[in-house]
Amino acid sequence: MSNKRLSKQERIKRKRRKKRIKMCIFIIEILFLLVAIGAAVIFLMPNSKKFIVNTFTKCAVGQAIIDALYKDDYDSNVYDDSIDDDDITTADLGDGYTNIALFGIDPRYDEFEDSTHTDTIMIVNINNKTHEVKLVSVYRDTLLRMETSSGDVDYEKANAAYFRNGITGALNMLNENFDLDITEYAMVNFSGLAKIIDALGGLDVNITEDERFYINGYLTETRKITGMSAPDVKQTGVVHLSGLQATAYCRIRYVNYTDEAGNIYHDDYGRTARQRSILNKILEKAKSAGVKELINVADTLIKENNVNGKKIISTNIKWNRIVDLLTVAVDCNLTETFGFPYDTYTPEQGEPYYGYVVPRGLKQNVVRLHEHLFPNLNYTPSSLVNRIDKYIINESGVYPPDSE
Repeated sequence: MSNKRLSKQERIKRKRRKKRIKMCIFIIEILFLLVAIGAAVIFLMPNSKKFIVNTFTKCAVGQAIIDALYKDDYDSNVYDDSIDDDDITTADLGDGYTNIALFGIDPRYDEFEDSTHTDTIMIVNINNKTHEVKLVSVYRDTLLRMETSSGDVDYEKANAAYFRNGITGALNMLNENFDLDITEYAMVNFSGLAKIIDALGGLDVNITEDERFYINGYLTETRKITGMSAPDVKQTGVVHLSGLQATAYCRIRYVNYTDEAGNIYHDDYGRTARQRSILNKILEKAKSAGVKELINVADTLIKENNVNGKKIISTNIKWNRIVDLLTVAVDCNLTETFGFPYDTYTPEQGEPYYGYVVPRGLKQNVVRLHEHLFPNLNYTPSSLVNRIDKYIINESGVYPPDSE
């Protein structure tokens, strides 16, 4: 049918239809162009992943998408709303730094309550302005002050605070002995650590023959505890470890550990150094991971947590804070890792507090800790830290190095 025989109204409809088709084609071309530009940015632009994550997590649309994917599962599966901040004693350190406690528990029967001990105790220190991160291991056997659930005061190994009075007791133990302001925590068990590492595709770790032997020994028990499987490690040198193998590596304390700088750590000091090295590798792997790996980690931590009543991670960090911390994680720079206390004494059999790590002057150690973590703040030990320091000296007979 020719245009001459079409009515005016029909001709107008046909023109509009052609216009809509051209517009659709134009939009598709724009979308393809944006995808091409996005791909070019990802592959060619330095720090493109950081740029994309920062943009995505800070814009309203990106946050809405993340909320829709994970917020409800996070609140129901991961978030611990039982902690009352009013029950936590904190020092006033201003708002220049964020301090978060990381606890690793050593369960034998899948328990995720305070019927177990926090055999890994770490403090993550974040400079809110520069995003510099420092990681501190608190030796689990350190003699420190803590309160029981009935309010009684006792001096015990640091890892007993959670067993004595739950998360509140563990946080108060850190804050009261070290004059800190920690109100947020994250706790993971063996299964959780292994699954996080697997979600990232495993880690490359340089191991010695002695470490290989103990990895395989710990794997026997760790398989039973977690119900997960992993083969024995057959090689030494730089070996790609699965999550369960890396978890077994973190448990080693019977052979020396030598870090990249050549420092040698013995016994439990070596174990905490291994744990810090693995956490650093996890952070570096996460920062360079692709979208698939990051989604695997998010699904593991949030959607798969508490499956069949078996938890792998718990935290009282609110969802909006988690989203904020994502940008910090992408942009952060782990500048230092170290163990605390700096100066210690391990009593021999027959001496008071045999089996403990006794600070050689808690007050002096805490002063050094604050100088390390908060170099811009003027710190004076609190009266409580002074009292704890005197009690430990009088009861253990272990004095600061400068008093000998």
